[in-house]
Amino acid sequence: MIKDYIKYMKLFSKNSRLFLIGGVFNGIGMAVFSLLFNLYLEEYGFSKSDIGQILSYGSLGATVVAIPAALIIERFHVKKILFWSTILALIAYTSQIFFKTLPLIFLFGFMANLFISVYRIAIAPFFMRNSNKSERIYLFSFNAALGMISALVGALIGGYIPAILETLFNVSMVYAYEIALYLSIIATGISIIPFHYITQKPVPNEKTDIISKFKGYNWYLIIRLMIPKILIGLGAGLVIPFMNLYFSNVFNLESKQIGIYFSILQVFMFFGMISAPIISKKFSMLNFIVWTEVLSIPFMLILALTNYLPLAVIAFVLRGMLMNMSGPVSTNLEMELVAEKDQAFTNAISSLSWNGAWTISAHFGGLIIQKYSFTYSFYVTIVLYMMSATTYYLFLKKYKLATQREHKIV
Repeated sequence: MIKDYIKYMKLFSKNSRLFLIGGVFNGIGMAVFSLLFNLYLEEYGFSKSDIGQILSYGSLGATVVAIPAALIIERFHVKKILFWSTILALIAYTSQIFFKTLPLIFLFGFMANLFISVYRIAIAPFFMRNSNKSERIYLFSFNAALGMISALVGALIGGYIPAILETLFNVSMVYAYEIALYLSIIATGISIIPFHYITQKPVPNEKTDIISKFKGYNWYLIIRLMIPKILIGLGAGLVIPFMNLYFSNVFNLESKQIGIYFSILQVFMFFGMISAPIISKKFSMLNFIVWTEVLSIPFMLILALTNYLPLAVIAFVLRGMLMNMSGPVSTNLEMELVAEKDQAFTNAISSLSWNGAWTISAHFGGLIIQKYSFTYSFYVTIVLYMMSATTYYLFLKKYKLATQREHKIV
């Protein structure tokens, strides 16, 4: 496996390498932010319902920008998109911490996710333009694996920084969280340095009108790709944004302990990511995606039922590894199935489907947890994951990949 990666990594383009470097810093900063933000909000006095709404507004920002982002990616230099979307997102994230009133947190959370989503939607088309078919799945998986390592570092740092700040400077925990969040934003900002050195050919100036462009997309295939993703997004939004609160509330853990468990998850996710290209080649990308979803369900059930911390940690880690290791394979499959002209739009619709579903379920997830418990959210998520795996297989089993990223029914 290591020899395979070394062989294919040598084929990565300069642009791809620069993006990977920037992605490391982006990942570290965002991992610290995502680990601590909910805990900061709860420490500051916001309810779980408030936190669910904040997360929902953030997902809404990612949802509404999806289609405009596709049009932006088709018309502008990717270097500019990566650079400016990161800058604007950082300004919004900073404002989200600086302002303490709920309406402004909603607003800047919406804007932060809007801008960072333009950056994320640009990644898959960027990789398709800057790679060849032979190394592409390794590039997608290696990028995801680096994201796991970045998240590992971020989770470790994020878990300990508040406690260190509280001890050394004798500040309150809420203020320690706030300082740590500002530091995470600075770390993310370093990513714009390698992005600055990316080069790309000028984007063709197409004058096709919007209506004709929309009619030209392969909606039959795109819809079949998106329905399973919507079901996964609905399920994930109910529980995944609240996993730090799950460990905090159910097991009374502090941030540094939660950070350790999130770090362990990143290690397992890293090995899952790097093994994904080899395993998916043996079993096909579609079968790999379906079975990783199915195998994650028993671990979700354990999280719903157990009060034993070691078992909960094992289930948390294995569930996260299985669900996330198929992510780059799923993206690669989508990009390979659709025609090249549809790639940016398909990736945008993919983001729209995921974030739209996440927006709805994150809003209700906080309410369900506050009124009932985490258990009910886990049960609903299990049902949605089963539906996603079933529809993924039924909708896409008739498709196979052809050599030039075209598709056909067999």
